[in-house]
Amino acid sequence: DELKQRKKKGTFKGSFSPVCQFLGYQARCSMPSDFDSDYAYALGGTAAILASRSCNGYMAVISDLAQPVERWHPGGVPFTAMLQVPPQLPKESFRPRPGIFPRKVDLEAPAFRAWKEVRDACAREELYENPGPIQLSGPAASRVTKTIAKRFSYLRELKGLKKHLEALSTRCRPGCDLRQVKVAAQSLATLNTILDELSEHAAASPLLERAMK
Repeated sequence: DELKQRKKKGTFKGSFSPVCQFLGYQARCSMPSDFDSDYAYALGGTAAILASRSCNGYMAVISDLAQPVERWHPGGVPFTAMLQVPPQLPKESFRPRPGIFPRKVDLEAPAFRAWKEVRDACAREELYENPGPIQLSGPAASRVTKTIAKRFSYLRELKGLKKHLEALSTRCRPGCDLRQVKVAAQSLATLNTILDELSEHAAASPLLERAMK
């Protein structure tokens, strides 16, 4: 009805087709915690801002989730930045398509390392805890899981990387010492080689697993 009214006024000339979505998992999950509500509200607000500024093809992200809500940092990440082109295997005739591949559990992440320290004791003794129902008020209402508390700040790390690159560009301007230029160029070349190896390994893993099956 709203779009019909806008068409009559001449403020909307497009079309709209609703898409039904199965919400089975969401319908039978537990009540959202304070964190879930704040996180969803922040994501929705960020998505609305991206849409209002015609930032198509962006995914809304919220960083610094372990901090209080007032210190969260919203942002947008283009989907094209997350695309990877898998390498073509020798026996495959089709051309690989770029895609966003699923990530496995990081066995070296701080949260999993913390679990490895106690999992043997959990198997032998009664170390499991039942935190009880979701608390919507009180001191435990704002607690976050260890997987979030131990996660680094994505947007903050990107800002820090940008500052390092700006500092490097300032120090290696025309007229600086040639040794600085050589060291910076060789270090960046080595870093790019390492990043290429990491990206190729991550993109190849789904196809290699499929080939091994």
